[in-house]
Amino acid sequence: MAEALSQTPVSPQEAEYQKSIQAPKDAKDQRMSTQNHLMFTEIKDGIVVMRDGSLRMIVLASALNFDLKSPQEQDSIEFSYQGFLNGLHFPIQIVVRSRKLELDNYLDRLEVIQATEENALIAGLMEDYIYNIRGLLEQVNIMNKEFYIVVPYYIEGGAKAKDNAGMKFASLFKGNTDQVQTTEIFEQRKRDLVQRTNLVAQGLAQIGVRAAVLSTQEVIELFYTSYNQEEAISQNLTDIEQMTTPVVERGNPMPQPPQPMPAADPYAAQAPMQAPPPQNPLVGGGQ
Repeated sequence: MAEALSQTPVSPQEAEYQKSIQAPKDAKDQRMSTQNHLMFTEIKDGIVVMRDGSLRMIVLASALNFDLKSPQEQDSIEFSYQGFLNGLHFPIQIVVRSRKLELDNYLDRLEVIQATEENALIAGLMEDYIYNIRGLLEQVNIMNKEFYIVVPYYIEGGAKAKDNAGMKFASLFKGNTDQVQTTEIFEQRKRDLVQRTNLVAQGLAQIGVRAAVLSTQEVIELFYTSYNQEEAISQNLTDIEQMTTPVVERGNPMPQPPQPMPAADPYAAQAPMQAPPPQNPLVGGGQ
């Protein structure tokens, strides 16, 4: 009889509930937050701190219209760029990001200005301009290109540039272990990284490219727009000074076990049950 009860089939809802209340075999939380899947731990003083303790600074570079230059200027730019790369004693990463340019807010402001314009000629030209731009947006996507240069600082004994990709791939199959560093060590590495970043900015200036180091707010916005491309169009990121929660977790309540439906009482609607009157413990059936 006991063996027959142990082999009673379990419904899918009950099986899901039993699985949710049981601890994993490896004693690890399987519902990991988004932060656990990122390659960095924090962004401090405009520096991205990676999980292995290495640092990154991001430099925004301006565009350069190479085709409009004369042949002599093109040769000068090529030689300057070659000298810039040969003068670096550390690796860099060049990132080109293309984003769809949203002009709806811009066109809405123009419509407000066009509605209050007293000059009929200017108002007509603005109306034609708005109509042409909206028609162009319906046919093609206007893209905006941004150029970034990532300047790294690797720690001794950490991931090197040549085997960094292999170690990243291997880290996918094991848990993330964050390297802890003191404030003094961070400041020392920060000074070395700032020197490298200044060297990159000076080399870009010789080519004719303007460079600007991203601040903490700008770095966070860069990651936010990269990981949330659809949401970033309509939802702007708030100021980092107003952020008070380091980790945001999405609520995921535990599933409740299925409750059996109570049997319908055909006499409940006709004769509602009444509670019996309280009994005095001193008065009642004697022994």
